[in-house]
Amino acid sequence: MIRTYSVKFKSKSKLLDTQDKVEDVRKSIFEHTKATDVVIKDEGQIVTIEAEDEQFSEVMNGVVNVFRRIDDKSEVSYKFELNRA
Repeated sequence: MIRTYSVKFKSKSKLLDTQDKVEDVRKSIFEHTKATDVVIKDEGQIVTIEAEDEQFSEVMNGVVNVFRRIDDKSEVSYKFELNRA
């Protein structure tokens, strides 16, 4: 299953504005979840996660935790319009 999420950071200073920051977050998601693929765009504000259907809920809990470590007020939300085929 592949789903795309919107990430809102409370502080603009927390945006993933370098490729190194993006790679660090990707690595952290892989280390803390069973995601099979992760794509991060728009300074970390758009995240696409691929995982097995039965593990998706657990994976997303881990993804939310990764972003909360970056900005404790961050919000990860599913946006229907980002997932249209």
